[in-house]
Amino acid sequence: MNLRTIANRVTSRINPNVAATLRRSTGYTKGASYDQIPTYSEEPIVVQVQALTQKELQHLEKMNISNGQASVFANRQLSSADRSSQSGGDIIVFGTDVATPEGLRGQTWLVVALLEGWIGSGWCKAAITSQMTDPTA
Repeated sequence: MNLRTIANRVTSRINPNVAATLRRSTGYTKGASYDQIPTYSEEPIVVQVQALTQKELQHLEKMNISNGQASVFANRQLSSADRSSQSGGDIIVFGTDVATPEGLRGQTWLVVALLEGWIGSGWCKAAITSQMTDPTA
């Protein structure tokens, strides 16, 4: 049973879900000068954006992550940067259409930490931070 799906039926009435594009980190390739160039696969995703709680902000601070600005619930597992698998964090790109809330339109956000969710659960909650420019462009 996916409890996130059940809870989302209630929470989405107050805070609607938002469609976006997930750029899932797939590692990197090496450029001509041997620099690392991140690679991504793209897939559609629906998320619910929420504020970080005070407890989550304290948790991120203890992990020396000071740039978490919001959280998202997603019905799939997201990934933050992981040195052991040599992958960067996943990127969420919000659309520019009127269905996307004005404050998110056209914005790119990086997953900086996983806050809730377990492998195989079918959902997660992640801390995200806004990017000045799209790092994949």
